[in-house]
Amino acid sequence: MNRRDFVTMLSATAVTKWASLETAVQAAAAPLKQLADQKGLMFGSSLALKYFEQSPAYKQLFVSQCDIATPELQMKWNSLSRQPGIYDFSTADQLVAFCATNRIKVRGHTLVWHDSLPVWVPGQLSPVTARTVMLDHIQKVAGHFAGKLYSWDVVNEALDPGSQRPDGLRSNLWLQNIGVSYIEQAFRATAAADPKALLVWNENYLEVSNGFGDAKRKAMLNQLDALLAKGVPIHGVGLEAHLRGDQANVLGDASYEAFLSELTQRKMKIFITELDIQDSSLPADVGERDKIVADIYRKFLTASLRQPAVKGVVAWGLSDAFSWISGYRPRKDGLPVRPLAFDINCQPKPAYFAIAEALEAAPRRV
Repeated sequence: MNRRDFVTMLSATAVTKWASLETAVQAAAAPLKQLADQKGLMFGSSLALKYFEQSPAYKQLFVSQCDIATPELQMKWNSLSRQPGIYDFSTADQLVAFCATNRIKVRGHTLVWHDSLPVWVPGQLSPVTARTVMLDHIQKVAGHFAGKLYSWDVVNEALDPGSQRPDGLRSNLWLQNIGVSYIEQAFRATAAADPKALLVWNENYLEVSNGFGDAKRKAMLNQLDALLAKGVPIHGVGLEAHLRGDQANVLGDASYEAFLSELTQRKMKIFITELDIQDSSLPADVGERDKIVADIYRKFLTASLRQPAVKGVVAWGLSDAFSWISGYRPRKDGLPVRPLAFDINCQPKPAYFAIAEALEAAPRRV
């Protein structure tokens, strides 16, 4: 039985109901990091150590499946600094130490963002002070972890065509107080503070082939052209890929692959950084829902991984038991969401097999 037939069988049968099927699932579920490594790729997930305390099975699952991790919250500004100039790295240090022990690379996330700011930051920003506040933060945080991380998401979600700016930049506090040069300054400062780390611009909605997504892609390419021409050290682009179950017709098409090719021509390494699929609009039937979610994973990742510049896939969680979507976009019918590769019991779902198929179909990176 091939993987696709196995997915069909899973979609028609509740996995946790049949012990014999559970055994078959476990036997067929090769670690995703292993499948990725065979193609020169990385596979991983967002990480919060508190979930391991709640579920030892999840800890075992994480270590078995992942060779790269992104801190879910622990390196965001409001998690590190509750008061001006005072930083507490203890939780983030524990995460980095855990990953080092288990040979898991860490993506630093994130240095400059309009969200997840401590309450004290906005009041301290002005055209006179904002540059110093931003650069001090980068120097403290990137400097603290210097040499320990694989990469940094230096700027996060800096584009917004809805702002009606010709350059497509989001009108956030950094842009308002520093100007368009804040992106250049952030990358240069991070390179100085942690020179061995890969420096990434992490962005949302670049995956979606519609008017908004097309405008974002155009803005991203224009920004990269201008910044790279000045020698700004941008090494990669992260595609968040928080996808929705009703987006199948605007994902993974030729225009998306053409955009990835444009990034490649600019010598960008590409990462899928926050992958999950919201199922709030999908049918209640678990089998039908799981099949739709799996088909989207397969279509999107197959298209993404055809481009050799894509170096890794990071899901925003592994088990449905620990998905932010449960709170962010719950189902109106009250049923549990099922956005990830493994169910609440850490058993593989059709989504797992779809991801595995896409990894197996990917060309090997040289």
